[in-house]
Amino acid sequence: MNFIKNLFHKLLNKQISNIYKDRFYKHHNTPKGVFWNSKLSQDLRLNIILDKITNNSPPSIISIGDVGCGYGRLFEIIKERKLDNKIQYSGFDINKEMILFCKNKKYFKKVTFGIRTYPSQNVDYVVMSGTYNLTPVKSIKMWENYIVENLKTNWRYARKGLIFNCLVNQERIIKKNLYYTELSWIKNICENNFGNFECVKHNLLPNDITIILKKLS
Repeated sequence: MNFIKNLFHKLLNKQISNIYKDRFYKHHNTPKGVFWNSKLSQDLRLNIILDKITNNSPPSIISIGDVGCGYGRLFEIIKERKLDNKIQYSGFDINKEMILFCKNKKYFKKVTFGIRTYPSQNVDYVVMSGTYNLTPVKSIKMWENYIVENLKTNWRYARKGLIFNCLVNQERIIKKNLYYTELSWIKNICENNFGNFECVKHNLLPNDITIILKKLS
């Protein structure tokens, strides 16, 4: 990444972090605190990701790097589903306040959290849920460039695959600071830059897609 692009992405990260900081102060560790509409939709998205990993993995320890972890809801679900003996979880976010919240929560003891846009070491799966939905810019091209560069970086840290979800529309658009991709466009980007492409839709999430990118063995 060249110097100008790198600087621009750092400024974007700062803007995004400030937006989430204000939201987290107002709504705390709730779905609204990370701009989700409801607990139902938030948890459904996270469970779709977990199911794709656990259903396609051997009965051994799986490591997950959760990029854009927020207040750690994915790890809470891992604990609720009693998967913490099978999944080695680590969470990363650009927002310092959220990471400090996670580090200070007794429920999250023995879990690694860090202020980063990618994992601190290689993991089996890098996952992102809603990480690239909220955008502080109005330029679709700029935001898509930011998404693709971040996906490329995280891809290098994934041993087995990368899973992320995003909002989807019939055309690529930014509406009310939310980015919506278009299926054929994101499919083409992923197939040209990453591994095998799989897309999952759920009837309770009509404006969402979950994308699974697997590395070839």
